[in-house]
Amino acid sequence: MAQTPVTIDSHAGCLVHLFWMGAGNAILILCLIYIIHNHVRGLAIVDLGYWLTVMAMVAARYVDIRSYHGDTATGEPSTLSHGRKYAVRLVIGALFVWIIIHLLTWTGII
Repeated sequence: MAQTPVTIDSHAGCLVHLFWMGAGNAILILCLIYIIHNHVRGLAIVDLGYWLTVMAMVAARYVDIRSYHGDTATGEPSTLSHGRKYAVRLVIGALFVWIIIHLLTWTGII
């Protein structure tokens, strides 16, 4: 099955697309690495940055769908249904990983 290339009509649309697909995930990973490396046992400013990034990723996905007619990662046209699924999966996944990392640092395992 041949995939159609993703086309983005504007620079802003490209940046929004790149943020929710890549840069946002990189920021989340860096926040988690910071928590582990510095043995953050309670809530810290890095946690605020983590959750603001999650919210920004959800917002960027919505903007990508509504304003830039964004595509899915497989090249299909995105719908609000795709956006809702993305938001739910992102928030649940981010919460799960965040809790596990904090439990591990709080107990001193890492």
